[in-house]
Amino acid sequence: MKKIIVLIFVIFSSIIAANGQLADGATVPDFIFADINGDTQNLYTYLDEGKYVALDVFTTWCGPCWLYHSTGILDSLYKLHDSPGDHTWKILAIEGDATTTIDDLYGIGIDTRGNWLAGTLYPIINPTGIQLNDFLSYFNIFSYPTLMVICPDHRIYADTLNYGDKPGISRWEFVASKQCSPVKVENTPILSNSLTVSYNPSGSNILVSFSLGKTQDIALNITNAIGQLINTKSYKHIQSGVNHLSIDASFLKYGIYFITLSSENNLPLKGRIIVL
Repeated sequence: MKKIIVLIFVIFSSIIAANGQLADGATVPDFIFADINGDTQNLYTYLDEGKYVALDVFTTWCGPCWLYHSTGILDSLYKLHDSPGDHTWKILAIEGDATTTIDDLYGIGIDTRGNWLAGTLYPIINPTGIQLNDFLSYFNIFSYPTLMVICPDHRIYADTLNYGDKPGISRWEFVASKQCSPVKVENTPILSNSLTVSYNPSGSNILVSFSLGKTQDIALNITNAIGQLINTKSYKHIQSGVNHLSIDASFLKYGIYFITLSSENNLPLKGRIIVL
């Protein structure tokens, strides 16, 4: 009976999905779920850290969902930009059928296309009841798979991902770098360990403040939100104690960037800058 019900739903959803899906640029609500390992996944926590969230909403019985999952594209995106990579993304998958069991996720039974957990690196969430209903309603999920990028400013971009061929890594990165708006924060210092980065929207300089335990050489790198190196500079014989460097930021376009400060004997320190 389960398959008959969901197939009717998918046929119906193909008629209304064009109008039902959240429009690109819409603001999304927060969600807090426990994944199948019991770890908490809070959307706004990741966004407020300046991360992009890649979200795959699927069902275990969905053929196109299984085909996309089997490409390993999201695992590759995870390796590049989630915790094994540059820490600028969070990759999540949410199973959208309230009747799905853990056996279905493991590929056991008739309501699944295969083992969804084997080799999967990113968290999978399997909500039920009111939690799932609210999520599907608030995010206007009517068809599967639904893929989306959620930007640090809480806005969603899904149209480019869901029309035509399903996206490879380059299209995920394109949506993040080209369509996401910068976070609108002004004159807010970002503190990371002993590194403070401040940006003055009325000027063109970034002030980098840090302390050193001894005189040493340091390197300063600026990367964009997808980990591409934008600029690098070396400084010789920086004195111990508190130091301030004024960095020309006039070449930076609107967006989110990261400054990493490193030396030969210390772990790198990272701060976020937002260009408005």
